[in-house]
Amino acid sequence: MKKVLSLLKPYRLPMAIAIVLMLIELAVELWQPLLMAQIIDQGIAANDLHTVIKYGGIMLGISLLAFIAGITNSFFAAYASQNFGYDLRKNLYEKVQSFSFANFNKFPTSSLITRMTNDVNQLQMTLFMSLRIALRAPLLVIGGIVMALSVNFKLALGFVLVIPPLFVFLFWIMRRSTKLFKLVQGKLDQVNSVMRENLSGIRLIRAFSRGSHESQRFKRSNQELMDRTVFALRITETAIPVLLFFLNITVLVVLWFGNLDINNGTVSVGEVVAVVNYTARITTAFSMFSWIIMVYSRAIASTGSIPVMKKFEG
Repeated sequence: MKKVLSLLKPYRLPMAIAIVLMLIELAVELWQPLLMAQIIDQGIAANDLHTVIKYGGIMLGISLLAFIAGITNSFFAAYASQNFGYDLRKNLYEKVQSFSFANFNKFPTSSLITRMTNDVNQLQMTLFMSLRIALRAPLLVIGGIVMALSVNFKLALGFVLVIPPLFVFLFWIMRRSTKLFKLVQGKLDQVNSVMRENLSGIRLIRAFSRGSHESQRFKRSNQELMDRTVFALRITETAIPVLLFFLNITVLVVLWFGNLDINNGTVSVGEVVAVVNYTARITTAFSMFSWIIMVYSRAIASTGSIPVMKKFEG
């Protein structure tokens, strides 16, 4: 892992810029519900068109700022991830060239090809999505909870009770998924090995009429890869229904108590709308966690199998 992270050092500046731009997007997203509450309570409820135009103009301006920040963030994230992938492939190739014959026996050709293509692509994509989305999702959840509590502590209290157990559940899913995707990596190696042997020995296979046997051999390996992948994805995808179920119940609780408090005059409509908006943003962030878990689980599996991280001497 340290060797992989060391390859990121030349790209610390573009990564830092990408993170700052992502934080600007996040700040805008967390600020918008507060502005919406101001429009409802001070503008619409008071029939004050000037206030509506004022806060509406602010919302439009910061939305444009977030749009520009998002586009620029994608540029810097792509630059850092693509160059990181290039450097990692280069280092892997140089490492393989320095292998002794004993080390080559430990890594079949098909396995080395998988490491320099599939595994590097997984890490490259993970870096890009980390700078673009993956870091934003947990920050949006935490920031949404803090902002909702600052708007109305009573209405937002449900998040404090529900979200920590959901994070524990996500952590368990990620650990389980990482183990499963490591098994998927092994099955992918088997498929690549069968393909390489068949393509390199196609003349002998045809000469000895072994086509049917090799087709069955490939079918078995391919079937095992599919079964392992489907099982791993099913485990990962169970996160979304569980998360949405509990979060939607929380939304209903917020709406129920919000309606009671509005009727009692202890809370404004704008506050309820703001808390519900933060609820929607937190739910959206949690809906991304299933995909994030899958990406990170595969990246961890790829990191552990890339030979540049093994302590082999050439």
